[in-house]
Amino acid sequence: MLSRKQLALLSVGTSLSFWDIFNVPYIIDYSAQQFHVPSSSPVANLPLTTEMIGYFLGGATNGLVSTYLGRKKGLVLTMLIIAIGSLIGLSSQDFLELSIAELLIGFGIEGEVAVIPSYVSEMTSASFRGRAVGLVNLGGFLMTLVVGPVAIFLGSGYWRLLFLAGLSMALFSAVFRVTLPESERWNKTRGEKVRISKSIIYFTLVWFFSYFAGYSLFSGTIFSIIDGKGFVNSSLYFTYILYGDPLGVTLSSILNDRIERKWSSSFSNVLSGVAILSWAFLSGLPFLVAGFISMFFQGFKFPTMYAYTSENLNTRVRSLGMGIADGIGHLGGAVGPLLVSLAYSTSPYYAIALMGLVSMISGFMLVKGRKVNGKELEAITEEVKEAEFDH
Repeated sequence: MLSRKQLALLSVGTSLSFWDIFNVPYIIDYSAQQFHVPSSSPVANLPLTTEMIGYFLGGATNGLVSTYLGRKKGLVLTMLIIAIGSLIGLSSQDFLELSIAELLIGFGIEGEVAVIPSYVSEMTSASFRGRAVGLVNLGGFLMTLVVGPVAIFLGSGYWRLLFLAGLSMALFSAVFRVTLPESERWNKTRGEKVRISKSIIYFTLVWFFSYFAGYSLFSGTIFSIIDGKGFVNSSLYFTYILYGDPLGVTLSSILNDRIERKWSSSFSNVLSGVAILSWAFLSGLPFLVAGFISMFFQGFKFPTMYAYTSENLNTRVRSLGMGIADGIGHLGGAVGPLLVSLAYSTSPYYAIALMGLVSMISGFMLVKGRKVNGKELEAITEEVKEAEFDH
């Protein structure tokens, strides 16, 4: 079993992953100024596109590595790839090099998502499993409070130093992770056949719809909706709304073993959708409160859904299944902002309705799940096997 110190040090690497997620908009903005490229051009946004491609490729790839070669090798691999990407970004001289850097970083980030929930679930007790997964990821989500001030402090002259922080944390984490024990659950099942189960397909669809709504809340359309509500500085008021996200993650991480994860996973998506739908009828301060609530539940869903997804997959395919579900699920994050933008061009109300309803769909899909809190992983996967056999 992992000690609390080991969990805390694991969180350093996970924090690095989210550091790189949140610093991309600042890197694009500052580098576009330095390279004399309009920030709205396809060239300037290429690093973000390649990062998404990295997400798509990294989850399944590192899922395979940690399935066949071990969780420990998967944990080290993610940090090494992020370190290489950060090094390229640190020395980049144009958007092609930046795009290569973000492709590798995105690959490593999604690889982290594939293996961390699986490894932590397998290496902690049933009574602490939910909080352990949540707390390891908590440091990452709290990066929303750190990246912005640091990026603004560095400014357009020193934006490359954002990669230096990532490089330093990645190298430290890679060295630490070499000392971690291998998962005994993985050792016991390493000779078993790998099979893509119905549960993997099911959770891939759940994550697709959930990411569809979640990434839409970070799209340019949201700023247009805020403008339409009469707020002059949409970026400022979006920040007020955004801070609901880390608060949701924090509370979810603390409560993850006290609330049945079947219901917390479901309700967080549904309630976020309800809050989004309320935007259509609100303005002024009530609109901001509803926006904060929608972001709160978007943040609340991650610790509980990460744990819940990994718990419902058997040990042999757990990391691979997490990589497939979250990696392909990220395609929802690519499709969502596009469709919401098209809906907004017809009416802001259509855009609001689309985001809210899709979020609720992912929540309603989770209602059919099974209860997992306090159960050993083997007991949960046995229930899953029986349910799939019956169908």
